Amino acid sequence: MKKIILSLTVVSFLLIGGYLFNDFKINKAEKENLKFSYPKDLDPKSFINLFIKKYNRDSKLNFVTMSGDFPENWVKPNDIQYLIRIMRSKQKCCGYMNTFSSFISSENGEVGGYAIIFLNSYISKTKINMGLNCNPKTDKESVRKIESWYQKQK
Repeated sequence: MKKIILSLTVVSFLLIGGYLFNDFKINKAEKENLKFSYPKDLDPKSFINLFIKKYNRDSKLNFVTMSGDFPENWVKPNDIQYLIRIMRSKQKCCGYMNTFSSFISSENGEVGGYAIIFLNSYISKTKINMGLNCNPKTDKESVRKIESWYQKQK
């Protein structure tokens, strides 16, 4: 009887220990993927680099979840050169998803699309608002308008 109780206790400890160890490993990996980014902690260049880095060609779901609003005057004058240089880029990257979004998009964004949004915000002196989901694409008309504005600034 003692052997059975001892055996059951050892097996129980092994099963519980294995479960907890495995659960810890999974949760650690999941937590790494579920970390929220905040726009206030990024600048336009680091924002775009994050969205490029997280993009996975093999995945149907390519988005970065962000929490919080973009600060006023988020795009600074020293960001303009970089954004002008990349605004024609059609390089694929992740889409933006707000933490409150109930819709998961399977579309991706383009680097130039984000650059256009950021430049338009700077030009019009408005706060960036990407809504709950945003998968911007590069478009020639917006690029033309921004180039026209940029030439006047020089």
